[in-house]
Amino acid sequence: MFLGEPQQSQYDWRFQLFGFPVRVTWLFWAVSAALGYNLAMNFQFRYAQEGIDVQLWLLLLVWVGVTFTSILVHELGHALAFRYFGIESEIVLYQMGGLAIPGAGMIWGRQGRKRSLTHMDQIIVSAAGPLIQLLLAAVVGVSATLCGVFVSEFLWLADLLEIQVSRPRNPLTTASIHFMVTSSIWWAVINLIPIYPLDGGQIAQHVIGIFRRTNGLIEAQTLGAIVGVLAALWFQSQHMTFNAIFFASMALSNFQALQSNNGSRFW
Repeated sequence: MFLGEPQQSQYDWRFQLFGFPVRVTWLFWAVSAALGYNLAMNFQFRYAQEGIDVQLWLLLLVWVGVTFTSILVHELGHALAFRYFGIESEIVLYQMGGLAIPGAGMIWGRQGRKRSLTHMDQIIVSAAGPLIQLLLAAVVGVSATLCGVFVSEFLWLADLLEIQVSRPRNPLTTASIHFMVTSSIWWAVINLIPIYPLDGGQIAQHVIGIFRRTNGLIEAQTLGAIVGVLAALWFQSQHMTFNAIFFASMALSNFQALQSNNGSRFW
């Protein structure tokens, strides 16, 4: 996902990963824990019914660690794609998720001249994050299934290979696998919804740009406003209020961006 870079703070955690500067804001940890609280509570309740005691704070710690890993891998996918095109970038994890922020958006052409990223280049960069995150979910899910661990998303694989699967007795092991697979798939799919500036919205922008021979931004924002409203209504019908608010805000930001274009038209 590519939004505005959050302000820096003395409480941010900074480190290097494969040569990429990484910054994690303190709000990332707080919001991740808040979002995972109900899920951790559900896990604790289910295990309590089986007579297994597990501390809520441990489940929350597992959730936050898994969320950190999954989103970091997502942004690493974008950063590696940028590097493939000769552009270095930095990664920021914050309360809204993550960012891969490129440096100068120019690459060397074959004749030694600098050129901008093409629409197809941008599609590759935008798709790299969700794809590598889905790959992470697949690696974890398939590996666990082959080891006889029950993973609901990969039960079809266990049936296909006739593998007897069961849930691990250790609740933290179960939570780690479930959180990693579910959150990675969920985050990747959410980001592929064609709402600008989500990855799906940026992919839509550049696909439109290829066919209309424009930058595709106005069209992508129009699509984002429409799809954002529809997504918000759907999530509200599923009683997922936080997601509904998130997509409503995305729809509003696209609508406001269209208004600020001073009469720019879709057609």
